[in-house]
Formats: sequence, C-alpha cells, structure tokens
Amino acid sequence: MQRKKTISDTLTKPNMMNMDATGSLVKINIEGKPLEKLIEVVSSGIGTLYRPRKIRKEADAQAYAIKVLENAKATAGAETMMIEADTAERIGQRMLSQELRRQNNIDTVVEAAAAELKGEQVSDEPVDEDWATRFFGIVQDVSREEMKVLWSKILAKEIERPSSFSMRTLETLRNLSAKEAELFQKIAPYILHQQDYFIFNDSDVLKKHDIQYNDIAKLIECGILQSGTMVSKHYYAKTDEDSISGIINGEYVFIMNLPRGSKDVIIPVYILTMTGIELFSLIEPKVNLEYIKDLSHYIRKTNPNVIMQCAEIISVDDENIRYKKPAMDL
Repeated sequence: MQRKKTISDTLTKPNMMNMDATGSLVKINIEGKPLEKLIEVVSSGIGTLYRPRKIRKEADAQAYAIKVLENAKATAGAETMMIEADTAERIGQRMLSQELRRQNNIDTVVEAAAAELKGEQVSDEPVDEDWATRFFGIVQDVSREEMKVLWSKILAKEIERPSSFSMRTLETLRNLSAKEAELFQKIAPYILHQQDYFIFNDSDVLKKHDIQYNDIAKLIECGILQSGTMVSKHYYAKTDEDSISGIINGEYVFIMNLPRGSKDVIIPVYILTMTGIELFSLIEPKVNLEYIKDLSHYIRKTNPNVIMQCAEIISVDDENIRYKKPAMDL
C-alpha cells in the first residue's frame, strides 16, 4: 500500500523552504511530464504563463516588483485623484506588498507540490481550469506554512488524478483553521471504511478515547461529518450461508463473520461527508487496535455468535481486500 503522511506530520513538521518575496533560487527536483503539467495547471490558474522560481533571475524579480508597483500606483492614482500624493504612494506600496506576498505564497505551494510529484505518474486528463482558478485564488492568501503543505498535497494529487478534490472541498479547507485540522487528525484513527467512511457512534467508547461530543459537533459544523445522530450501518445475516464483511481501519481490516441464521448487526455511526473523505485521503493515521476491540465488544453484546478477527492489509482494490494470515482473533 502506498503510504501517506498524517496531517499531524504536516502541521508539526512542515518541509517548507525559506525564501524571500523577490524570487531567490530554488531547485525543483522534477522534470518531464509532471513538471510540464504542473506549470500548465499553475499558468491556467493564475491566468498567465508561470515560470518556476528556480529559473527566475534576480533581474526578472526586480522587474516584476517594479511592474507591480507601477500598476499599483496607476490604480491608486486613478481611484484617488483627489487625495494627497503621499497617500497614493502608500496605497501603491501596500498593493505591491500584498501582491508580492501572494506570489510568494503561490511559489511556495507550487514548489512543495513539485516535491510531492517527484517519481509519480500523472494522468493525461487535464485539470479543470475553473478548479485551478479557484485553487490559486485561495492559495495566494494562505500564509500559514503548515497549511501551505496541505494545499501543496492537494495540488499534487489533483495533477496526478484530476477530480480528486471538489471545489466544495477547497472552500471547506479554505475556512478550516489549523486547530480544526488538528482535530480532524485526532479523530482520524477512529475512521472506518466499508463503502462509507464513518466513526463508531458510542458515547462511552468515544469518551474512552478522548473524543468529546463537542469535537464531533465542531467537525459537523466544519462540513467534515454529516449532521444527524440517528444513523447506522446495517450488516445482514444470510439464511443459507455465512456472511463475511471487511471493515478497513488504516492498514488493518476488521473481519466480521455472521453465521447463517444469526441476528443482523447494527452499528450506530457518524458518516463523513464527501469533503471529509477527500481530506482523509491525504492522511494515514495510526491504527488504534483498542478501538477495534471496543467495537467488537459492542457487537458481541447484541450478537454473541459473530466471529471477529483483525489482520494487516496487503492490498485493496474495488472488489477484494488481501490480508496477511493468520488473522488475529478479537
């Protein structure tokens, strides 16, 4: 399985480069199709041909600054004909500072995305132009280094496989604070996957693992969890044969065997929104086997005949989950 970094790593260990706003030399260690597609997407998103900061000369950077300043002065002059010259100058300087900061934000995210793309295969499918425009319209105003890392991962994944992230997800992330991202990381080890992505909704179990209702409510408010508390996953027992279900938790699969003729299994859950699922694809939380045991205990209270095991996953495709044997009894 391809491993992914956690949001916690992203927030606490950002691998960002320190660069000034005038475009100092930075090396982008990819070439060929990934770099070509990256530059194409950035150019589409910002509305002009993009040149990576590593190949922009100091003179180019200075010329860019002068151009921005002159444009800012012209705009300020046209809009403030009746104000004093020094006020117009200050407006021009402020606009210059803002645009240089925005360019620096874009450059930093693009360079981090380039590092993510190194050695990856990218799809021939183009990235939607409206998506690119929305993405860079948001990224230009992202100043927190840890959040830039997250945005760079989204850009890299979208280039690898377009339509991985919806515009709704971009807007949700735009409004997500660093603390809220940390909260999502906190609950990530408790996210299960079997068609839907969900969290086992048992107040005692959640409290045991230091997840409070306020945490759940905050993630609902952020648009990561669906609203509503009366939601459940229903696993039906067959009358003529055993029924086996596999529920994924990180790198492990929770195997539930319902003997034929036994009771159905009903598990109360909180379900992730599509935005939550897309953001969850960026992380790989550490598995909490104690949580799986708590779920197993809950199921046995209503159906003691269910056989439950846990095993490390080898691979997953659309139809099958391959896992290491022997599986561990729960």
